[in-house]
Amino acid sequence: MNKLTFLAVLAVSSGAFAADSPGGVPVTPERPVWAGVTVIIIAGLFLCAATIGPLVAILMPEAAEPESHDEHELDEHDSHGHGGHH
Repeated sequence: MNKLTFLAVLAVSSGAFAADSPGGVPVTPERPVWAGVTVIIIAGLFLCAATIGPLVAILMPEAAEPESHDEHELDEHDSHGHGGHH
């Protein structure tokens, strides 16, 4: 982890430490509303993915099977300019 990232994490997390708390123990907020909001957002994203995923799969056109050289009959002279031998 580089120094800038470490300092950013330290600055953001420093609000969790109360100045009057013994031993620098993190203090949890009295009303952690953000946890419920985060769970609702994550559940909404999963619901969107569960809806959009099958819809995209249904609307996707069928993939054409690639034509291999061995699938068509080999005449004396085939369309690629080779003879019937390999």
